[in-house]
Amino acid sequence: MSKVTAQSVPQAAIAAVRLKDIVLAAVMVALALFILYVVMLDQGALLSAFVGDASWTNNYLHELAHDGRHVLAAPCH
Repeated sequence: MSKVTAQSVPQAAIAAVRLKDIVLAAVMVALALFILYVVMLDQGALLSAFVGDASWTNNYLHELAHDGRHVLAAPCH
């Protein structure tokens, strides 16, 4: 069995791994920001394309995340 050392791994492979890590981190940050938007700021706008005017009056996402908003000390009413 051969021993893998830092010298035997090509620099391109290391750069590819770092690029994958950066892309994965960027996707995770974007997803976290989207979830934060949904929990904190959305008042029916996100679902209005799918549900119509009912999303504004029933406020589905607001009610889904209502207790979470209070846990995070975000005012919602």
